[in-house]
This record gives sequence, C-alpha cells and structure tokens, in this order.
Amino acid sequence: MSRIRALNVVCLLLALLVMVSACTGPSTVVPPTEAVPPTEAPTAAPVAGPSATEPPPAAPAPTLADAILPAPLYVLDTGQIVRLERDGVTRRRITNEAPPASDALAIVQFDASPVDGTLVYILQGVGTPPVLVRTAADGGNRTVLLDDLPVAAPLISPDGATIALRVFEDYERPGKYTPGLYLMPTAGGEPRLLLADEPATDPTVEGGDGRGFEAVSWSPDGTKLLVNAFSLSVEICELAIVDVASSAIVYLKAPEPNLVAACTAAAWSLDSKAVYFSVTNPGNWFNEPGIWRGDASSGAATAVPIEPANTLLRMPFFAIDRLYVFVATAPGDNPAYSPAADPSEMMALSYTMSSVPLTGGTFAALRSDAYEMYQGLWAPDGSGAVIFESSDPSAVRLLWLPTDGSPGVELDKGTDLYSVRWGKP
Repeated sequence: MSRIRALNVVCLLLALLVMVSACTGPSTVVPPTEAVPPTEAPTAAPVAGPSATEPPPAAPAPTLADAILPAPLYVLDTGQIVRLERDGVTRRRITNEAPPASDALAIVQFDASPVDGTLVYILQGVGTPPVLVRTAADGGNRTVLLDDLPVAAPLISPDGATIALRVFEDYERPGKYTPGLYLMPTAGGEPRLLLADEPATDPTVEGGDGRGFEAVSWSPDGTKLLVNAFSLSVEICELAIVDVASSAIVYLKAPEPNLVAACTAAAWSLDSKAVYFSVTNPGNWFNEPGIWRGDASSGAATAVPIEPANTLLRMPFFAIDRLYVFVATAPGDNPAYSPAADPSEMMALSYTMSSVPLTGGTFAALRSDAYEMYQGLWAPDGSGAVIFESSDPSAVRLLWLPTDGSPGVELDKGTDLYSVRWGKP
C-alpha cells in the first residue's frame, strides 16, 4: 500500500493541490474581476480501536445575532475535521487523529448526519485497512465501527440510521468478501452487501465492461442512492440509481451514444422521482453544455431547455420551483463553451451563481461575482453555497456566497481543504 493513497478519484485530483497549508479567519471577499457472493460476509460491531487525543474543549457558542451561516459547517482541513460556528469566525478542531505516516493526512473522507450531526469518517492506513470511525457532533463518544475492510465514501441516510459505504477489493485477502456497495447501521453492526461490483467479462468493450459502485447522494426519501458507476480498468464513470430495497440499478441515459451521465454534482427533485444532471464525453475533462432531467425509475432523460443553450453548469440545487446552479462565464464570442477549447482553459472558467425555472428558460444571475471553483455545497435551505475557489492552487479559499447577492465571506484558506458538510443549527 502506498504511503498516501486517496480513496477515490476526487481525492486524487485534489491531492495535486497539496503543497503547504494555511488558514485565515473570515473576511469580506473582494469581488474578483468579472470575468460474486462472498465466501465470508464482512461483519463488524463497534469495537475499541486506537484512541485519539481528546480534542480541545468547545468555545462558547456565538449568538444568533452574529450568524452569517445557516448552520454550523464542518470542514476537512489538513486531515482533521474542524467545526465553524454560524458566525463564520468561531472554530474548533473536532478530531485529533494521528496520521498513519509523517507525510500523510489522517482523515480523508467524512459525512455528517442530517438528523443529529453525528460524524463518520475514514482514517487512512499504511499497511493496514482504513478505519471507519463514528463520533458525536462535538467529537465525543469516539467509536471504531470497522477496521478490517478497505472502505471508503461513507454517506449517512436522511434519517441518520444507515451508512452507505464503498468496499474495495482486498488483493491481500482475495475472496474474503465481495467488493461493492454496502449498507450498515450508523449505530454499528454488520455491513450488508447492497450491490456487488460487476467484473469485466468482455475484453472487446472499450474501457472494459466491469463496473465498481460508490454512493454520492441519498434520495430525499431515503429509498434510493445516486451512485458513481466507474470502470474497474480505465477512467470512465457514469451516474446510476440504486433502489435500496431491491438492489436494482438503473443507469441515467445520456442523449447520444458517445455521452454518459457525468459523475459530477447532480440534484435530486424533492419528491425523489428525478435527478438533474450533466453529461460528458468520457474522453473529455469537462462536461457538455446543458442539463438533463432523468427519471429515477427508468433512467430516461430529457433536456431542460435553457438559454443560452451552450452554457456550462456546476452544482445544480433543487429549490422548490427553480434550479440554482453555477454558470460558466469567460470572455469571447462564445463565452461558455467552445468544442475546440484547450482543456486547461476549460478548467479555468469562472462560474456565477444563477437560477432557472425547472421547466427551462433563461438564466437569471443571483450574484454579480464569478469564481473559479472545483466543488462546493449548497445550504439545505437554499440561502447560499460554500465553494472551493481555486484561482490560486497554492491557497484554495473556502467562500460563503449568499443567494441574496450580499457580500461573500472567506471562511478558510489553505492547500489541504477537501470537503465540507453542514451540521445541525
């Protein structure tokens, strides 16, 4: 096992940004220039594991009058989970986990329960499997849930009772269990195989016909999982929906044979009957223009008619009767997209927070500023979004951008900022 091994493609990409780390307190953002059944099923109950140093005591909570955020925010910063309170200033390191090596990060993935803020996270291992840990929202009651399986991508269900997990092949113990998508109780217990990986069977299929599965979001009603279905041999990935009760899988259908539903941020409808997603050519580094609505039962997709039709989108969010989304902007006659564009230029596009009716139409800007960004997270109430602003790879900025157009706020800054989750207000 390598000294540092990220557990999924996203972490590998983000690792390119790692040089040094730094952080600052909040400040008003200066707007930028416009611009296979197992032979032995995995079992686990909560066990005593290697203990971590107790995190420092909590600081006094800020008052609601000081709030700029709709809820506390958990940030994965330099391999530890930090909690930012609603004032955007008060911060406390929730975890104090020891890294597996001097040049490694301790925690590489985490999630927070939407019910009570319970945290689950993955500790890297060097020469040993990763460790799945659960704590209370304040970092207390630390419990090791799994320490003998190569797990990744923990994702807590809407009711807080279940964790979806990716379990990888363990080549040192072949045949001990089936790699694939698993479910396990958040309280601890035996992981249950939901969907096994599909091994490659046809060598004539470009990219191979084998697929691995990793959950990226639960449906609002908790009955389905949106998953990345990725090739086990090359960098090809597409979106699919898995029914939690039956394990049935439906692939979201792209409009053309050479396109697939892109493994980028997508949005569930509130009734869990549809997913709004982008499409991509697997040979490209960027998505195609436009957005599609996919039926969660059949996978059939229809294009949402938008203007301009050549707009590139990121991070759709279902806001009652509209989609909130970030829209690409750039200088030139064709500001959003050019098929001949250099991929490096496409990656540097700036995005503006906008909205469009669910039935389609012309985008309306929610804000006047634009940012280079690679990921982010909308507030559950739609009041704004936290984005990772990436114009300077040596110092990624974590920004809070309200939908009402008021000034943005810099929440954090550094090179080891990986992901964020909302806590309970």
